[in-house]
Amino acid sequence: MNKNRNLTGRKRQEHNEKFKAQFTDYALAGLRKSDYAGVFQKIKDGDQTAWLAEIKLDGFQRSLFVKIWGSRDKAGNICRLGLLQGLHLKPERRSFNPVAIPDGGEQFQGIIELQDARLIINVLPASTGSDRRIYLCHLEVVRSDA
Repeated sequence: MNKNRNLTGRKRQEHNEKFKAQFTDYALAGLRKSDYAGVFQKIKDGDQTAWLAEIKLDGFQRSLFVKIWGSRDKAGNICRLGLLQGLHLKPERRSFNPVAIPDGGEQFQGIIELQDARLIINVLPASTGSDRRIYLCHLEVVRSDA
């Protein structure tokens, strides 16, 4: 009886792992290249200020949106939060914490780990021809070779 239960449990686990991999493939189907970029625009989100970048995809004629905003913790320190919108992912997989890159000035990076892929979101400062400061959003898709 235990042998049948163990076999059934292993088959269920294998099926779940296969389903998760297929779900990731489906969610990332519109991302055919490994690099995408957008420009952050300042927006008003309720009573706070946020930054939103639209990333046009080359597949399925749709866009992704990356939103970054800050909040203060109990000690008064600024915490940056990020959200990726436009992919069919579970809610807990869409958020990320942009972390300052050491010696990177105003550069930040956030990572979203998926079953067989990793989405790396970089926030990079840039200057325009008129010396206006803008922030670029670089999205890198790193797929596993499995």
